[in-house]
Amino acid sequence: MNFLINLSIRRKQTLIMLLISGVVLFLACTAFVAYDTVNFRRGLVERVSVLADAIGNNCAAAIDFNDPKTAADTLAALRADDNIVSACVYSRDGKVFAIYHRDAVSPFVSTAMQPAGEEFTSHELHMFRAIRQGGVLTGMIFVASDLKDLSLRLMSYMVIVGIVFLTSLLVVLLLSSQLQRLVSDPILHLAQVARTVAEDKNYSLRAKKQSNDEIGQLAAGFNEMLMQIQTRDTALQTARDNLEKRVEDRTSELESTHRQLLEASRLGGMAEIATNVLHNVGNVLNSVNVSASQVADSLRKSKVANLAKVVVLLQEHEHDLGTFITSDSKGKRLPAYLAQLSENLLTDQKTIIKELDSLRGNIEHIREIVAMQQNYAKVSGLKEIININELVEDGLHMNEGALNRHHVEVIREFENVPPVNVEKHKILQILVNLMRNAKYACQDSGRLDPRMTVRVTNGAGRIKISVIDNGVGIPPENMIRIFNHGFTTRKDGHGFGLHSGALAAKEMGGSLTVHSDGVGRGATFTLELPYTTNEKSNA
Repeated sequence: MNFLINLSIRRKQTLIMLLISGVVLFLACTAFVAYDTVNFRRGLVERVSVLADAIGNNCAAAIDFNDPKTAADTLAALRADDNIVSACVYSRDGKVFAIYHRDAVSPFVSTAMQPAGEEFTSHELHMFRAIRQGGVLTGMIFVASDLKDLSLRLMSYMVIVGIVFLTSLLVVLLLSSQLQRLVSDPILHLAQVARTVAEDKNYSLRAKKQSNDEIGQLAAGFNEMLMQIQTRDTALQTARDNLEKRVEDRTSELESTHRQLLEASRLGGMAEIATNVLHNVGNVLNSVNVSASQVADSLRKSKVANLAKVVVLLQEHEHDLGTFITSDSKGKRLPAYLAQLSENLLTDQKTIIKELDSLRGNIEHIREIVAMQQNYAKVSGLKEIININELVEDGLHMNEGALNRHHVEVIREFENVPPVNVEKHKILQILVNLMRNAKYACQDSGRLDPRMTVRVTNGAGRIKISVIDNGVGIPPENMIRIFNHGFTTRKDGHGFGLHSGALAAKEMGGSLTVHSDGVGRGATFTLELPYTTNEKSNA
């Protein structure tokens, strides 16, 4: 069936004409042969009936006189008819009286006497006829005739029908191959034009209208459709050109705006880090100021001035120093006073040394924070292999002063993770912002147990850095806006930090997501990053 469906319309028309003509011819020839066969069989019955009646009448006297030999001789006259195969005469009581069989080799097997009538078998006509003498039933005669003439006649008809059938189909084929062009050629032309239009997208082509019939109307409708498509295509092309220009203009504007937003976000992120650095430096400077004040107080309260008085007193009695110490009341108290003064001076020295050590440590802390900020600023935009846990520790160190000042407990949950090849300045910018936001969330919640958990995990080829707080939480309506540019819930916030962090994470092939169970239930910000081992990065 698929083969027929995929044939060309020209071949389909030819095949349809041949099929219809063949079916009609077959039915006509079949009807003709059937009609002739019925007539032949009817004529055969009539001929055998006349012959059987004639032979039966000639045998009637022999049956009456019980003369089987005469009856057999009468039956032998059937030999003149080549179609008669056998015959049999039955007496009145149904017994075989005389027989005739054309084939002397094979014995004749008689059948039981039956009522008058005829029957066609596959090869013979069997007929029973009554034998009457003076209107009285004398016996029955059976005659069997072959159908050889009918077979020969049918064979001849088959040959004639075959010749007529083939000749007719040949004529139909020749005529259809010429006449079907009246239908197929316009359709094929229309199909060719449609194929050319589809392949070349040339809607200016038109199909040739060859007649005013349905195919001509189809061609006219097709041309009208092409004209409408051409008009719309022209309008669409014009609109597309205008749209492309507008898109280019808008794209240029968006790119400029995007660059401005990125720069603002970058500056905002830099400001976040700088603010944290200043907070930490300010906290340390407070400690430095306290230490310096304590050193100054210690020096002001020092007993060193009393030591000068002792020296003056000793210089006055340098010629009688022994007598002065042993006899004079002031001299006697001088050794004990010197011992106590020495102890006080030693205590003051330890206090001052301790404060100076603290002062030196705080100054070193300031130097480390500034050096760290300078180091990250220098590598901005460059990728390098880093240890993510150490980078997280740097972020915590830069927020250490603010976290300690607000008594926020920091919990570290670090897994062993592979090194990553990233821009560590961007990651630090994100982490500092997230930790600072967590500190503010804990501060604003008013909780007595403010807590921030920093978790580093690894799985499925990605490193996750989560900053978890138990602060004010995030209402559901803010979850979808929290990373929008300019969105903030803090009075002094600018809305750059989370937006720039999300952009930076995306630029590095990662993501920044948030989860919160609602107001007062804290929040979890997760930075996901793809990691690259040393082997992969070197490849």
